[in-house]
Order: sequence, then C-alpha cells, then structure tokens
Amino acid sequence: MTNKYNDFRVTMSGTTPGQVSTAQGKGAVASASRQASELAIQVLQDGGNAFDAAFATAFSLCIYQPQAGNLGGGGYLLFQEKGGRPQVFNYREQAPRGAAREAFLLPDGSPDPDKTAFGPASVCVPGTVKAFFELQKRYGNLRAKDLLLAVARRAEEGAVLTQYEADCLNRLAPKLAVSPEAWRIYVRAEPYKAGDTLPNPTLAKTMTLLAQEGEQAFYRGRIAEQMVTDLQANGGFLAAEDLADYALREVAPIHLDLAGRQVWTVPPEGGGALLLEVLGTLDRDECRRWEYGSPEYHHYLAQASKLAFIDRMDYLGDVPPGSAYERLLTRENLDRLFGLIDPGRDTPTEALASRCRVPKASGKNTTHFAILDAEGNAVSNSYTMNLRYGSKWAVAGAGFLLNGSIDSFSFIEGRENYFGVIGSAANLFAPGKRPASNMAPVLVTSDGAVEMLLGTPGGPTIPTTLANILLASLVHGVPPETSIRASRLHHQGWPDVLSHEPGFDRPDLLSALAGMGYHLKDKQELISDVQGIFRQGDRYLAVSDHRREGQALALPV
Repeated sequence: MTNKYNDFRVTMSGTTPGQVSTAQGKGAVASASRQASELAIQVLQDGGNAFDAAFATAFSLCIYQPQAGNLGGGGYLLFQEKGGRPQVFNYREQAPRGAAREAFLLPDGSPDPDKTAFGPASVCVPGTVKAFFELQKRYGNLRAKDLLLAVARRAEEGAVLTQYEADCLNRLAPKLAVSPEAWRIYVRAEPYKAGDTLPNPTLAKTMTLLAQEGEQAFYRGRIAEQMVTDLQANGGFLAAEDLADYALREVAPIHLDLAGRQVWTVPPEGGGALLLEVLGTLDRDECRRWEYGSPEYHHYLAQASKLAFIDRMDYLGDVPPGSAYERLLTRENLDRLFGLIDPGRDTPTEALASRCRVPKASGKNTTHFAILDAEGNAVSNSYTMNLRYGSKWAVAGAGFLLNGSIDSFSFIEGRENYFGVIGSAANLFAPGKRPASNMAPVLVTSDGAVEMLLGTPGGPTIPTTLANILLASLVHGVPPETSIRASRLHHQGWPDVLSHEPGFDRPDLLSALAGMGYHLKDKQELISDVQGIFRQGDRYLAVSDHRREGQALALPV
C-alpha cells in the first residue's frame, strides 16, 4: 500500500534463514526475549509454577520487547492447570465509550491512520494488567508483589538490545519522538545498535507501585490518573470510567480434533476460528499423502487460507457465541470448502468468494510466549500493542507505552487496513466494542495432557503460519525446529498474491507455484515469529524462532 501506513513499517531488503533457539528439559519457556526467558526460568527454579512465570514474563516484556510487550495493550491467555481443561482469558483492548467514529475520519470520509493508529486518540482501554493479576492470584504459588519487584529491578538495569530491536527503534524514532515521554526513554541522537542497554527507571517506579497496590493502581488509582490526565490533555478519549469498568472476559476455548489430538484456541473476536477452518479443510486422507513442503502441500494450504479469509469477513469481530463461525467448522461445510479447491491451479479470490456466496469486497505488533512447568501447568499467551510500539505514546511519568488498537477496527466495509485485510461489517467501530484480532494462541492436548503450546505475532500471517506448523508437526511428523526454521509463504485472499519472505531459500518451489497460476510477491519483511513448546516423551522441547532473535530455555532434567 502506498499510504500513510508506510510510515509505520520496518521493511527489510533481504534475509537468510537463521538457526532457531532450542532447549529441552522438564519445564520450558519460549519467548521473543532472552532476558524475559531467563527471568521465567528463574521463577520456576525459585518454586514458582507456569502461572507465576507467565506473570513475570508478561510484565518483563514491557522492558525487553516494548514494541509488543506491554502494560498498555491486551490479548488472549490460553492456559491449562494440571488435571484441568483449557481455559481462555479474553483481555483484548476496548474502545473508549466517549470515542466517536467521526473523530477518526478524513474529510473524504476515509479513516486516517494518523488518528486510528498513532497518538492519544488511537488508545483503547488496556487489559493486560487485569488478566495477569487474575491469573496469578488464582493459580500462582508465589507473591505477585515479589515477582513485580524483581521486574522493577530489571527495568532499572535495562534491556540489552538485539539487532531486531535496535532496527525497530531506529526506524520508528520519528514517531516515538512525538510523545515527550517516549522521546525521553526511546529516542537518542545516535542510532541504536545491538548490545546497547536501554534502562527505564520510570517504568521501574510504576512496577513498584503495582507491586505495592496491585491492579487497582492501574484501573482506579495513581496509574489510572496518569493515563487519563496525559491522554485527555493531548486529544485522547480514554476516561476514568473506561478504566474502572474494564472487565476480563472468561470464554470457552474452541477446538478441533487433528491427527488424534485436540487443537485448542480462542474464539472470535480472536483469530482461532480462522486457524481451525484452515486445519479442518485440510484434515483428510488426500492431504496426508502429500510430502511436507511440496508444491501440492503449499497449494492446498494457500487455497484453504484464501477460503478462510473470505469467510472471516462474515463473522470476525466482537460477536456473541453462536455466531456464523460455528457453522463454518462443521464437517459438512469443511468438506464443501475442500471441494472448491482446484487440485492443479490457483483459483482467483473473487471466483472463490462468489462460489462461497460472499458479497464481493470493493476496493503489528504482537508477541507470543509459551511456558510449561514440570507439573504440567501450561500457558500460551499472545498479546499486542497493535503495530510496533502501539500508539507510540508513552504515559507521562509512568514509563510505558499505550496501544494504538483503534486501528484494529473497520471504519469502512471493504477498505484495507495496515495489513491489507478487508474491513468487515462485524468489526465496524463502535464505542465500548473490542476490535477483531488474528491472534490465535494454541494449546494441543492428548488424553487431557498438554502436548504442545504454540503462537506467533504477525497480523493475518498468524493463522496461516500456525496452520503450517501444526500440519507439519501433527500430520507429517516434521520436527518443529525444522518447520519453524523454514522460509514462509502466506496468502490472505485479498490482495490476491502469494507472499514470501525475502531471501526465500527454495526458488524451485516458487517457480512451481507460479506455474500453478499464483501471483508471487516478496513481502520484504519476515513472516511471523513462532514461540512453541513440544512434548517429547517425559521432556519438553522449547523452540524460539530466529526471526526476532528470541530465546528458548528449559529446566535441567
């Protein structure tokens, strides 16, 4: 897209596949930050369980990966207590009640990303603090106060930057500089480089206040006052009542049987239904006969992804249970979808859409971590700020960034957003509503025991990437470190192109897919960043993607 969204991008001219980080042991963690993973392992070694470690990790990523880790965002917690069943905390951000659609539109009636994705007006009510305090209170072994004081000490010491994090800070410095607090913390005259340290003593004070006063400080106390005062003085809509009234949603996970296991994920407005539709469409004997990574494998994966993104337009938003997506996951409908796929050629998206009887459409930043302790307690968490560093606005005197999640709503049906995804009626903006998301944390069980935790950032590439990894691991028996390392493809229906990562290492595959009629395009940025844990006998294998230089660690056997 040639529009204002290009100011938010961190493009890449090329890359080569790297080595994933792996670790095996009796408990494991995979996250996008080495320092956050080290903290999680330390919590486990100190007698904490997976829920304590998740609490510490979620708050520490605000220090170690501020482009996505957050106090000021939201997401989805998928977890299972040993001997229990999977559960979901929906803590997605929520539009302020005082925000009006007209405030985000240009004179010609189109949405303005400088208002929907940038600055105080783009901020929704954050849910992260609420969710993790609740998780730790119910299921943790340690004291939340002690965990947060440990995080505060690390904020004082600072994050050691990776090359990816240095690139993000350098590229987005002009946006971050608009906020006085973000400028003070994140912008400097000389470009950042890998190995630089980024301390945040102001954030350390906020963490200490949370340790002393709990979540009330964030939603009704001193931190709430700081947020509301700063945002409203600078054109934001967030009010004290929005924070005080924010509620965690406990929802039932949705699941699909695949290769003798149960794949669990989150319902709408999350992206789990999209993922399960892709998996269900391809869960059949014909697909199992294809060689993993073959042109046929990727052809059918691309076609199933296109079909799922077409259906997404009808239901993905803040919708009640029992909506259209449940019909899509019936075996009858999945068989019908599979029958629409031409075995040898790409079918244009518009042609597929007309066959699905969907009206024709006119016209990132998230992170995931997975933790599994020696007792079998498991946490698979995806949370976001929307785009890198969210709104780029940090709260004056508090040291943390806020989300820019207004942009996750649709403002005009049929109009593309930052990710090129077509806006749908189900996701049209309204005050008090939660925006649609592609986030789809995964938990896989067999006979009730956790076999796999998996997730990734990446906007619309989330469900397509996870479908590929799950099919590779569960259906084709490919080692997870192999499938996570491999170069990636992605199709989301509109635009009707098959995207590939820069430096794609299989030109023969691209040539074969072009011969099937696909329009290929270099995405010029890496696709997703998978963090996962996989059971191997009586041990767990943690795998962290190379794409954002994450780290897998494990407890020694």
